[in-house]
Amino acid sequence: MPRKEEQKGQAKQETGKSKELKIVSVQVVTRDKVVKNPRQMALLYIVDSLGPMHERTLHDIARHIQDLGGELGYEFRSLGVGLHSPELKNDLIALTYVGFVEVDPVRRKIRSTGEGKEALEKYGTPPGIVRVVEENKVNLKNLVALFDSQVDMQLRRRAERPTRRFPGVRPGLL
Repeated sequence: MPRKEEQKGQAKQETGKSKELKIVSVQVVTRDKVVKNPRQMALLYIVDSLGPMHERTLHDIARHIQDLGGELGYEFRSLGVGLHSPELKNDLIALTYVGFVEVDPVRRKIRSTGEGKEALEKYGTPPGIVRVVEENKVNLKNLVALFDSQVDMQLRRRAERPTRRFPGVRPGLL
């Protein structure tokens, strides 16, 4: 009999979740790595030249720049209302981490910082991106305004939606 119990115990251990500590290695983000990465510098240039914009707008604009011939190298997936690229999100996190871009807490828009502008002046940007953005700057700025207004309307609509606790009352009136 003891053998059967031992066998059952071993089977449970094999099929159950292990409680071992799993170590995952992650690359450290430094300014030197960001400056040497042309894709991240191109993203910084886009944010700097087209002005503050929402993150969703940045995804749409980056896709539009790629369609115009800019070599960014992002793969986009349709996600809900708009497009999403995990690589672009990771690059944006790296730029935020090193202090080249920041998110305005009130308007929730991404903008370049003074350090980001200095890095652009000192290290430059891939020339293909500069050419595409400068040739289409007016159209791209109009698209940024359009996409930002759509995102602002969605955020406003979400804020005005009644809560479950108080169905007839808007959240800002409590």
